[in-house]
Amino acid sequence: KWAHSMEAYQLGQSQVSQTPGDIIWRHGRTKLIHYHPTTRQQYPVPLLIIPSLINRYYILDLMPERSLIRTLVAAGFNFYLLDWGRPTSEDADITFDAHISEYMHLAVEKVCQDAAVRTGAEQVTLLGYCMGGLLTAVYTALYPERVANLVNLAGPIGFDDDGIFSLMTRADWFDADKLVEAYGNIPADLLCWVFQMIRPTSHLVRALFFYERMDDDDFVRSFAAMQTWIFDQVDFPGETFRRYIKDLYQENQLVNGRFTIDDQPVQLDAITCPLLNISSRQDETAPYESVVILNDLASSEDNELLELQGPHVGMVAGRGAPKYFWPKLTEWLALRSGLLN
Repeated sequence: KWAHSMEAYQLGQSQVSQTPGDIIWRHGRTKLIHYHPTTRQQYPVPLLIIPSLINRYYILDLMPERSLIRTLVAAGFNFYLLDWGRPTSEDADITFDAHISEYMHLAVEKVCQDAAVRTGAEQVTLLGYCMGGLLTAVYTALYPERVANLVNLAGPIGFDDDGIFSLMTRADWFDADKLVEAYGNIPADLLCWVFQMIRPTSHLVRALFFYERMDDDDFVRSFAAMQTWIFDQVDFPGETFRRYIKDLYQENQLVNGRFTIDDQPVQLDAITCPLLNISSRQDETAPYESVVILNDLASSEDNELLELQGPHVGMVAGRGAPKYFWPKLTEWLALRSGLLN
């Protein structure tokens, strides 16, 4: 299960994921990538980014001028990213629990080991995006001794809302068991179709924008990179999907205090580290109310809500992100990560 490598990591597509990094660990389909800070001064507390299970991580490294990863590297952060990889049929039985207590926990341990050698740090800052925010919140509640700071970036925590996905997955008409029995892993094509149905005419609008600006080289390059990411989704591991839908969307167990990982109760009030919770009222994927409830449930004294503008992806990687989001995140992290000269 364990494998180590220091090979340079590149996605292999020239227009996306251009920030160089090293793969320092592998576990099953996952890879742990280390990005080296490019500054003389470095923050000792390492930062580990956990992306969604079903979206490719490089939305955070879309292009050199639209890259949160490159921004953090240039600010002096010694940070890591867990690439979930692409599930195969052999991954269909991997549980939600295993993604937390095995894959994530081993990755955190590896980051802490690596950081202890580099800077002497014994804890890690976790930043989870989308479903990764849910995973990092659950992990922090279970292993608070390992987490120095927690950043939930548009990760749903409460599922009892009128958001589109909550409505679509209601137990009255959505049978997760039948889907898993039929497919094993939930196919990426099906997931992509579901996301497209949120805004059925979005592909036509994108085509119109492209037609109107096809002579703008910068726009075309940005457009191509975003389209590459949108249609590069991966399968959802079947058993993980089953519990994600039934226990969270349909029963809201995390907020109700009934959610467990390996039979251990997940109590969000066990989160006491500094917390930055980030949401947008225009987010259709993770509705505002489903995200901000974490501020009320956590016990952190250093407890901040950052409200951004824009949809789920736009607020993170859109044209306004470098101006309105990245500087605020960098400042918050810098104040809580120490500094080495």
